[in-house]
Amino acid sequence: MSLQPAVCTSCGGKIDVDDIDLNGFGECEFCHTSYKVIDVITIDGLPTAKTLYIAATHSIEDGNYEKAVKQLKEIIKIKPNCHESWWALYVCHNYFDQYYEYKDKYGNSGPITKAQIMSNSINKFANRAIEYAPKDISEQYKQNIKESVDFIEAVTRGDFDQKQKGKSGCYIATAVYGSYECHQVMKLREYRDNTLAKNAAGRFFIRIYYTISPHLLWIFERNKNVTFTIRKVLDHFVKTRL
Repeated sequence: MSLQPAVCTSCGGKIDVDDIDLNGFGECEFCHTSYKVIDVITIDGLPTAKTLYIAATHSIEDGNYEKAVKQLKEIIKIKPNCHESWWALYVCHNYFDQYYEYKDKYGNSGPITKAQIMSNSINKFANRAIEYAPKDISEQYKQNIKESVDFIEAVTRGDFDQKQKGKSGCYIATAVYGSYECHQVMKLREYRDNTLAKNAAGRFFIRIYYTISPHLLWIFERNKNVTFTIRKVLDHFVKTRL
């Protein structure tokens, strides 16, 4: 199907369909006047980027990351500069990386392998989201990957100490999922900041959590069954309550 470009009523410039953002707005390429280009979620029966993005977020929420990746790649074909989709792809691949415990295709693991895998996901997906996003959102993305970047830099410098793992805020949820940026951990952080921190009982729980959790990390490092069980509990909590 061929879509004809809209015409700006101010200067006659073209408003290309490919430049429509996920909220249905387009901008004149000459005078930069903003227009509401579409008010429907499909065009002649074909899904728009926004429709696909909504479906992809539902897939992520349902834990169907493979399906989400396929949907997000379709969005990239329609809108290559869609920062939301690049970031969601990063979230999905980050989930795959931590699920397979940062092992490469040969089964190798360890800090160096983990740093290489994390760096690959950041370069392929997160950095593109940062490049295309508005400045304020770009800064949020940078903050979200800061811990991973710090880890990669520490490994690159050769001064990474396994004994220090978990002492910089990577507590139980991060230890269980193996990543600070995966969907579940981000949801739990939002719950901490937006719900627990708003009342006295919640703040008391947060203080207790951050007091005892560093001392429990060794359990997760040594007992895969405990890690698996807690991950299942957290998965259920995130899916049903958040």
